Amino acid sequence: MARLDPSESSVANEDVPKKAETRTPTLASFSIPAFRIIWFGTFLYYLAIFSGIVARGALAKELGGTNAALGLVTLAFGAVSLVMTPIGGVLADRVPKRQLLIVATAFLAVSNAALGMAEVLDITRFWMLIVVSAAQAMAFATLVPARMAFTIDIVGPKLIPNAVALAQISMNSNRVIGPALAGVFLGVTWLSFAGIYLFSAGLSVLAAFCFLFLDPGLPNPDRPQRAPLVEMADGFRYAISVPSLRIVVSLAILVTMVGFPYIAFLPSVAEDFFGRGSEGFALLSLVGAGGGLLAGVGVARTVLAQGPRVQVISGVMLAVGLLFISCAPTFNVALIAAVVVGGSTAGFQSMNATLALSLSDSAYHGRIQSLLGLGFSAFGLVSYPLGLLADAVGLRQTLAGMGVTTFILVVGAELLWRTNRGEIVAA
Repeated sequence: MARLDPSESSVANEDVPKKAETRTPTLASFSIPAFRIIWFGTFLYYLAIFSGIVARGALAKELGGTNAALGLVTLAFGAVSLVMTPIGGVLADRVPKRQLLIVATAFLAVSNAALGMAEVLDITRFWMLIVVSAAQAMAFATLVPARMAFTIDIVGPKLIPNAVALAQISMNSNRVIGPALAGVFLGVTWLSFAGIYLFSAGLSVLAAFCFLFLDPGLPNPDRPQRAPLVEMADGFRYAISVPSLRIVVSLAILVTMVGFPYIAFLPSVAEDFFGRGSEGFALLSLVGAGGGLLAGVGVARTVLAQGPRVQVISGVMLAVGLLFISCAPTFNVALIAAVVVGGSTAGFQSMNATLALSLSDSAYHGRIQSLLGLGFSAFGLVSYPLGLLADAVGLRQTLAGMGVTTFILVVGAELLWRTNRGEIVAA
């Protein structure tokens, strides 16, 4: 891939590429049939995931009753993901990607179906939520790097920002639809949690069926054959050897770890702050996803040279949104804050992936995506201690601390962008 000379351009947007960059049409990647298939399959499993997340949060609050219990369910996801995500990245660079997508999505279906049947039989226990969370972490650790690397193979380097943003739209549209759907299920006594999980299992099966129509997504036949652990270490060394890539990946991991755990505590924000229960949690999730959807549409038209600026602004807005939620006096104010947080997390995630994949060689795309995924593993790990902290000192104070820490991290990254010249992919 052709790259700009580091001495000629600054990723901090001080100096932009000499040739003009025109905005990409919002739906440009949809002109490619294989992208349409992978996008629709992704849409289905995201719908399954986000309706299930709302149900799992509400069920964990019902069965566990504390912020620590909510954090513990997320901890199970993070602990397993921390181990499995680097493995998933190596697999995405070594194994046919279609095979990985089908197996991982089928695993999501099985775990959702198991919890749904436990609800039907009225035998659900809190530990089952932890087991399902861990099982889905295993699936996600494989699914996300494979899907992202496959997407970039399909669309090519010029459409990376557009394809990543459209994938983000798929996710954020389901952050709107999923909570709304969960709210409908929770409001119907004979459906409730069992209905959500069984429906999610069916959606995951449909997603796996969609992926059958993709090409195999074979790895590069010229790539050297090495042991998986050697490849894992090689991917890490590669990521830290490119200064601009090192900034992107480090900021993505740290901000995701510190700022994103707010998601685990939204059930408590709704119930403990405002007495709104699971319906209030679903509404907070829904409006936050609406903000993310709007941000995703904007990012889909973003040119690559604007990426670092979008990443930094999104991080600052996430910090502001967390502070806003922490001091919200009414539920309506919390809803406004949720829109800000939802939009900022969507912009931040999109630009993390866009910049990281654009700055790296295609042979490393699976492993680079898995490094970004470590941020989600870490956020799962810190959710439990943050939950303990919230129970000890108060959730408002904990959310405020998360916001302040996020702001400090983003400002530090901005200073690094301005003092380190990096490479960006030439359009």
